[in-house]
This record gives sequence, structure tokens and C-alpha cells, in this order.
Amino acid sequence: MNLHDAPILSALSMPGGSELLLILLIVIVVFGHNRIPQLGDALGKGIKNFKKAFAKDEVVEPTHREVREVTDQRHDALDSKLAQQPRQPSETKQA
Repeated sequence: MNLHDAPILSALSMPGGSELLLILLIVIVVFGHNRIPQLGDALGKGIKNFKKAFAKDEVVEPTHREVREVTDQRHDALDSKLAQQPRQPSETKQA
């Protein structure tokens, strides 16, 4: 199917230079030239917050190095805790 055969598809094509200029002119008339930077800032902040919201949903798996470090820290803490406890003589059963 060719774009020239379907009038609906050709109407939905990307706007050219003159169409973009006309859209920009309409935006300036509607919002005013002072308001356009504020709209750009608001749009940028909205996109940033949108990306941040999706980044929070992602689960980040720890690396092998991070797992090793945490495991070593836990082992060291357990070893020092066991070393501080006084040893009790073990009772042996005599037959």
C-alpha cells in the first residue's frame, strides 16, 4: 500500500517546515512569548519525574562483590561476637 493511495495515512504524516512554523506561531499567540519557557520547564520536570517513577520500580540486583562484602561483614561480626562470649566446658558423656 502506497501513502498516496490512502488519504488518511498521508494526512497523518510528519509535518513539514511550514506546518511546524504555523504551529509555533499559534503556540506563541495562545500562550504568549513569556510563558513558553515556563511550559518547557514544566514539560522537562514532568518527563524527569516520569523517568524517576519508573526507575524506582526497577529491581536492582546486587553484584557478586556487594554480596561478598555483606557476607564477610556478617561473618566478621558473628566471629567477634562468639569470641567475646566465655566458653563453657562441654559436658562429655562417659560410657
